[in-house]
Amino acid sequence: MAAPTGGGRPRLLPTARARWLAGAGVAWILTGLAFGLPVVTALGALPFVALAGVFASARVARHRLVAEPLRLLLRGGDTVRLRVGRRVALDLDIVTPLGVTVHELLAEPAAASPLVATAEPQEGRGEGDDPRSHPFRLVIGGDRVGDYVLLGFHVRAAVVGGLFEVRVWAPAELRLEVMPRHFPVRSDAELRATRASMQEHSGAIVQRRRGLGMEIRELRDFQAGDPFKHIAWTASARRGKLISREFESDLVLSTWILVDCSPSMFWGPPGEARIDYAIELAHNLAHALTSRRDRAGLLVHDHRVRLQVPPAAGRHQMRHIIEALTEIPHLVHEDRTEITDRELVERVSRWFLTQEGRSFALPEGLVKAGSPRLSQHDEGRLIEAAQESLHDVPTRRGRRPLLPYDGYASDYQRSVLRAFCRYKGIPLPLDPTPRPGGQSHGLEAAIQAVMAARGGPHTIVAVSDLTSIDDLEPLRRTALAARRRHHSLVLLCPDHHGFDLAETEPGADRLQDAIIEVERLRMRQNLALARTMLRPGGTVFLSVGPEDALARVLARLSQVA
Repeated sequence: MAAPTGGGRPRLLPTARARWLAGAGVAWILTGLAFGLPVVTALGALPFVALAGVFASARVARHRLVAEPLRLLLRGGDTVRLRVGRRVALDLDIVTPLGVTVHELLAEPAAASPLVATAEPQEGRGEGDDPRSHPFRLVIGGDRVGDYVLLGFHVRAAVVGGLFEVRVWAPAELRLEVMPRHFPVRSDAELRATRASMQEHSGAIVQRRRGLGMEIRELRDFQAGDPFKHIAWTASARRGKLISREFESDLVLSTWILVDCSPSMFWGPPGEARIDYAIELAHNLAHALTSRRDRAGLLVHDHRVRLQVPPAAGRHQMRHIIEALTEIPHLVHEDRTEITDRELVERVSRWFLTQEGRSFALPEGLVKAGSPRLSQHDEGRLIEAAQESLHDVPTRRGRRPLLPYDGYASDYQRSVLRAFCRYKGIPLPLDPTPRPGGQSHGLEAAIQAVMAARGGPHTIVAVSDLTSIDDLEPLRRTALAARRRHHSLVLLCPDHHGFDLAETEPGADRLQDAIIEVERLRMRQNLALARTMLRPGGTVFLSVGPEDALARVLARLSQVA
């Protein structure tokens, strides 16, 4: 997915066939010199003469490939939407320029984790049996929820009898929207509604369910544990046995789903980390709530609140929640990535050079030798070009960005460059080091944001591994304040060993094994401390694992929420 190194400059290399021909010529020359046979020596020089002529023709082919780049014809549009773990096959045609005879064409998609892409050549020709068209079957997928971009292909074209190979970069911009998987849920798996305010009833479409209300749902046989005040004495006398009344509940369930996006949640391979489980759980829980016309909201936090979607019901609310969930892997703020300002400028400049052929490098005479602050690129023009390119993003995608372009860094210019990397698919390395006490401060800020929101009381479902939850006293006070306001707090902790980091073979890397074991012990210690401090305040802890589907999680939540 990253742009290729070398500025996309075409390279001309001999193929295995040319190297074999040169090796045969060398063998003939050495044989002629060893035995004093000038005829054999002259015959050995013929392959080199032929390779020299072929090399000149290959340079002409490379020049034509530079003058008229390859054209990529992708059937199915420039945006692909699929679920996590799925693969989609697309038809791709690569058209070579006129005057260039290509004997074999190979294409390698520039895809980095979590994207998975392969391009396999197909038999025959492309549309219209164009001899310059080379058909491929592009298989592409993603292992993590998000909005990704396939920037192009590394193409290897064998020219002039297949003796030389021209390697070029073919830019493209294929957007891949990877959606969470949908888990079906039984209709009887539901949450109990907390007390709802009159404000929540205004304009809401109420879903009928069992509970406390004014309307009678049905009469049934009395069961152990039913309140005696629900006994229908007239019906009981008529039937000769105890009959209990069951009422309709007209309460609207209002739920805030809190997703922790701290660095520790990203530990592990894409698709198997805790953040992947948290995103899919949040998506399916929100879908189960909104499908029943309940209110669901989303809040994303690490050491501070990053994204916030207020609770609402309906199909449009689910679309807003999905947009926020797909934004989680792309939070490239300056306090979340390991990259310097100079490296950031170089990556954006390399993108313009490889994708659009525009160079922002300064002349060598204008760059001071050894200056750590002065960049080797014209940053003013580079930022202006990034701003112009970002203006086209909302129009093409059909919706406005969730985060403003000045929300990724304290400095506006660096924030624009980070926003450009996010929407153009330029990967920035995430910082894997958790901030001490970051999760406790972030969870505290998230609960305070819920208490400051309109409506309520709310059921707060937080998903966090609690790895760096050190300073618990402010969080305990905030949880008690939420309890006094009749909010219900449930913490889902993905602390199952299935989420642990991948282990190496015994004895292969003792240092890595020791680091993994230390992280396990620290996580368990922090989790035990959090339970000791927060349970007296009414907080409920639920341990979940990778095998827990939505129905099992809802069954657990229905007992405590």
